[in-house]
Amino acid sequence: MSEKKRIRREPAETRTLILDATEALMQAEGYAAVSSRRVAKEAGLTAPLVHYYYPTTDDLFVDLHRRMTERQVADLGRILDCADPVTALWEYQAGWAQSALGVEFIALANHRKAIRPLIAERTEAARDVQASAIAKALERSGVDTTVLPPVALAMMLVGIARTLANEESVGITRGHSEVRACVDALLARLREGELTKGRDALFRG
Repeated sequence: MSEKKRIRREPAETRTLILDATEALMQAEGYAAVSSRRVAKEAGLTAPLVHYYYPTTDDLFVDLHRRMTERQVADLGRILDCADPVTALWEYQAGWAQSALGVEFIALANHRKAIRPLIAERTEAARDVQASAIAKALERSGVDTTVLPPVALAMMLVGIARTLANEESVGITRGHSEVRACVDALLARLREGELTKGRDALFRG
């Protein structure tokens, strides 16, 4: 019987296969499902090969988070460079895969203290990018940023999107359509210039 032909891959290709499999596992089953053996099975590789590239699961999580944040910053740079970056941010964060992965990394950071500082640093860097783009949109709309700070709006949009993703992953949907409608209405008022300067005008009905 002839020996099965071994597939030769470049290191970068192998790392991509490993990271893709890890990301898919985290989105489908959560970070607790990630192990060298399980990732290897999903990627069509051997466990020793996964362990060669990532000696510990923390190493694997850190590299996946690096890829996610680099991809997010690149995406944000593209989608926020538009006339309505606030709506663009909401639509981007409201995507299931993006929010679900972010939720898993927050949960992971709560249980893996060694990688918590790195996740916090990269997350805050991405938030700065979001806030910077939103600030320009609020200024154009005449919104009083002392009442609605750009970083606060960025955090609210991301937080709402991740909460929706987290609940929907376990089948909780009560109130979700109403929340999405409220956010859409707020963004519509912002686009139409109805959220003008002054605390009373910002929150008027």
